[in-house]
Amino acid sequence: MDILFVSEYFPPKIMGGGEINLHLLAKALVKQGVGVSVLTSYHKGLQRYEIVDGIHVYRTCTTGESPIGIRNNIIRSVHFPKSIDKEVLLMTRRKKFDIIHFIGTSCIAAPKLNHLEIPLCATVESYPALCPKGDRIFHGKKECMIRCSPLQFISCQQQSVEIGKMKNIWYFKYNPLFLWYVYRYYTKLQKSLQYCNLIAISKYVQGILHQHKLQSIVIPNALAVHEFRIKNKNKDRKSKKVEVVYLGSLIKSKGPQILLRALRELDCHCTLYGDGVLKEELVQFINKNKLNATLHEPVSYSQIPAIYDVADIVVFPSLWPEPFGRISIESMAAGKPVIGSSIGGIKETIEKCAGILVQPGNIQELHTTLKTLIEKPDQRKKMGIVGMKKVLKYDENSVIQQLITTYKTYRKIKSIKTTRITS
Repeated sequence: MDILFVSEYFPPKIMGGGEINLHLLAKALVKQGVGVSVLTSYHKGLQRYEIVDGIHVYRTCTTGESPIGIRNNIIRSVHFPKSIDKEVLLMTRRKKFDIIHFIGTSCIAAPKLNHLEIPLCATVESYPALCPKGDRIFHGKKECMIRCSPLQFISCQQQSVEIGKMKNIWYFKYNPLFLWYVYRYYTKLQKSLQYCNLIAISKYVQGILHQHKLQSIVIPNALAVHEFRIKNKNKDRKSKKVEVVYLGSLIKSKGPQILLRALRELDCHCTLYGDGVLKEELVQFINKNKLNATLHEPVSYSQIPAIYDVADIVVFPSLWPEPFGRISIESMAAGKPVIGSSIGGIKETIEKCAGILVQPGNIQELHTTLKTLIEKPDQRKKMGIVGMKKVLKYDENSVIQQLITTYKTYRKIKSIKTTRITS
């Protein structure tokens, strides 16, 4: 079996959990004897073609450097879809693929590639095809429960602090051309889903797809569980204080500002890893309130297990409905208790007795929960043991078997349809 993955970004260019999951799946498929090619975008300093971990990586598409900034997003929405059309056609002429598997927004090319006699599938791991703003936060305040319309989008956009990973400045809120452009791109993405066999990364995402009258199956994101079970506990600790860790973008929807407010008057040290538009504001808050907290730049994914290893508590304070919640399963795999917001896919990934769910944005509840875990090391230890057992269902080998079975089903369905058409 030969699989062609199409993804806007691919390691070492990582924008989120989608790229991490794709790399893990691709490596695991190769170990199972499956031929894997990845079509992705070219970025300065990277090779246009190379074999990594047995994966044939083709960096021949064009997109923005990141999802941040007007220029980058215009390049992403204009050039990326066209380059996928062109490059997929070239690759399918040179080699026969059994499946074309789109990751995230790359599915926008599906309508123009539907004529190929190859099953198309798409993993829905984010919201751009299900929400014009990409975050499903209604009016920037609470979890969205509706299917969007143009008027609802305009109202929601004008009352939101962020759009995607960008600060929602007046130019975005009240510019008719910008609003039209964003909504048009959203409708194109949504239409493209109709041409694919859909894979949702959580039951939560599956429910949203169903709301849009789209059927899907659930295959969760994979995790190399063994890589998180490091046994060098406290090796790099600079103090004996309880260590609280946050990993994620420094934007309001991810909730780092909620965590810092909850830390006041707690006897612990907090380390935050990330970057984003809130960075300066967070630094000022730390200094003004004399918090025992430090802020670090994002690190490569290979360094993440070592960060969990020196943590005592991991906090996942998102205000937006995360489609999945990779932080939760990474924390549990490392044997660490996790406190997460009771929203979106996080509710599915935080296992009972391995973590604690709190209401998103509730500073007092997060403060009280942190205080309890800081003062009860035995409870933290018990939660960590439970998490290490329950996280095994996300192990890459388990997930990859589900994926291979799904591929075989898609091929069989496509074969039956093709036979009916030709006859």
